[in-house]
Amino acid sequence: MPYTLLSDEELFTLVRTANDQQAFQALYRRYDKRVYAYCLRALGGVDDAQDVFQIVAMTIYDKRDRFIDGSFAAWLFTITRNMCLKAIRNRKHTVELNDEVYSPETDETHSQDFVLTGALHDAIAQLPEEFREALQLKYYDDLPYEDVAATLGITLSLAKVRVFRAKKLLQKILSPILDELR
Repeated sequence: MPYTLLSDEELFTLVRTANDQQAFQALYRRYDKRVYAYCLRALGGVDDAQDVFQIVAMTIYDKRDRFIDGSFAAWLFTITRNMCLKAIRNRKHTVELNDEVYSPETDETHSQDFVLTGALHDAIAQLPEEFREALQLKYYDDLPYEDVAATLGITLSLAKVRVFRAKKLLQKILSPILDELR
């Protein structure tokens, strides 16, 4: 059976019980972009994100015997989150955040897209951490609410509430900008 047809949990069972490297590679390819993106958002820098991303991959493999049941994605993102938090705590100095440089197009549609993208990025950064994290797991990492809850160590209903409140806050923050563009 091709690895692409197996669920995450079936693949990881092959990794855990048979030390199947191809199964591990299949899982790695499924999640590498989303885990790296999570690290990048959490840590704010490419070098830190790459370091933690590699640590996460090694940790998943090294701790494969500890995953017995449940959602592999929730387990993966819980480990990713914990590694990012550990990296943030271990920083010896503060990191100056560099603004990304964008060159807005002269075309009005591209200009509006640029304004909205920048405004959304800024608005998400203004959210309280618990709301921002839930929203990013749900929409950037494309996790179901059950996995968001498991990753954050909260109930399913609280995960839904946090995402809902995050969206309401974003709507409030962005409404003046949206009114201007209309």
